Amino acid sequence: MDIRQIRYFLTVAEEMNITKAAQKLNLSQPPLSRALMDLEEELGCQLMIRGKRQITLTPEGLALKRRGEQMLSLVDMTKNEISDMGKGISGTLYLGHVDSNGPSLASEWIQSFQKEYPNVTYNLWCGTVDDLTDRLESGILDLAITMTPLNSEILDGVPVFEESWVAMIPKDHPLAKGRKKTVDIKELAGSDLIISSRRSRREEITGWFSKAGKKPHITVQIAHSSNAVHLVTRGIGIAIFPASVAKNISSESNVVIKKITPEVKVTYLLSWDKKRTPGVLAKRFIEHIKASM
Repeated sequence: MDIRQIRYFLTVAEEMNITKAAQKLNLSQPPLSRALMDLEEELGCQLMIRGKRQITLTPEGLALKRRGEQMLSLVDMTKNEISDMGKGISGTLYLGHVDSNGPSLASEWIQSFQKEYPNVTYNLWCGTVDDLTDRLESGILDLAITMTPLNSEILDGVPVFEESWVAMIPKDHPLAKGRKKTVDIKELAGSDLIISSRRSRREEITGWFSKAGKKPHITVQIAHSSNAVHLVTRGIGIAIFPASVAKNISSESNVVIKKITPEVKVTYLLSWDKKRTPGVLAKRFIEHIKASM
């Protein structure tokens, strides 16, 4: 299996049609079909089901599509890194971030780093902590803004920001009434809750309730916190997320924000794969962030 075959396969997977893929690759159809059959023979499995009008990927094909995209990203990163080594501090930094306060931190850092190193370009990717960890481990990302708890078996990192957890409550919910700016964890136990789908996060939140002698009623689990506000606005439940998720909510919205007590906090970290030494650019970026803290 080589890079050429992977590119061919991914093009077919994107077009869902071998004829269209051949046109995009500037190939005739027979050599493309032959390359795909050779790939299936080498892997010992069927990657796609060929229909009259379009192809459908098998489970094995979907797995190869996911890994193939990662492989090509890594190839491109390697090419850029090697070609930029003689140019000083330049090249592309592949930076991932969570969606809570991640975009704010990333933009702030890029702005300050750009003043000192104007020849650097950036490739940003937003995802869950689990997604970011997988991409760091695979070498597709140089660095990522993650959140505690950190998988210390895979990642190293430096704390860069801390904030409190809040409850985002529908305006007509009983807990939204009154002037009280906090809500006790015990009060939340009887309500429908919206939380992160990350397993370690779910365990952490469940632990808060256990300490209070309560059990949470989790109605919705979401991968991206940006969905939380929409769900709360429709009265589906109370969302428990870091404060930055709620910072752009208008005071005129149908959502009331209250800090959770006893107070709990989450820490953001600039993280990298502990088994892979950061490149020159990534090291300089880490040093820059540490110096600015």
